[in-house]
Amino acid sequence: MTTRKRSLEDFFDALRRNQRANRTNFPQWYAIIERVDDCFVRVGKNLVNPEPPMTGVLLLRCQYAFKTAAGMALAGQIVEVFPILRSVLEYAGYCLLMYETPALQGVFILRHAGKPEMATQKNEFTIKAVRGAITRHDPSVADIYDDNYQRAIDFGAHPNPHGTFSAMSLDEDKGLDAITALAISKDPKIVEHALKCTAQAGLTALHVLQYVFKEKFELLGIRQDMDALANTGML
Repeated sequence: MTTRKRSLEDFFDALRRNQRANRTNFPQWYAIIERVDDCFVRVGKNLVNPEPPMTGVLLLRCQYAFKTAAGMALAGQIVEVFPILRSVLEYAGYCLLMYETPALQGVFILRHAGKPEMATQKNEFTIKAVRGAITRHDPSVADIYDDNYQRAIDFGAHPNPHGTFSAMSLDEDKGLDAITALAISKDPKIVEHALKCTAQAGLTALHVLQYVFKEKFELLGIRQDMDALANTGML
């Protein structure tokens, strides 16, 4: 097998070309993703002494993960985008857990201090705990969070056939001897699915974060913009 000297650079060039093309091919989805990102940006720029402080850090990490997912979805990285969408949801969920129980900030920070600390952190920061926290605010949002989280798992956040096969071509005449694993998908339906899932995960994360930064969301009009996004009928 011959390795091209510009293999990685060529790959990056292909990603950028796809991102530009898909902004044109899917203008409605790009506009929605941009609106979701704007909500993240506004609250992130207006953080003032959040308590506990790590909630602000987790919100920003959630925002940056969302931007990364948007770039990957636009590029056609339709399997690899889903582990990032899982991170988007987990950052928001962990932020809520920490806000409700400020002592968890120390548990989070000390995760790598030793095996007991790591075990404690793993026991406290679970998706079950996140769901419980969201349910205390709105059970319907907890259900939506669950749906988005499971979708992220099913489409690539954990290696599985469903995710793997979504970016694979098969010559039916040759069977398993002619399988191609695609780095980048150009199938419009599959790319659109990734874009929609990205927008949905971002909006779901914002719904969770509003419980932590409620006053900011109200004062900055983010809550109103979230409602408008939900009412587009596309999410």
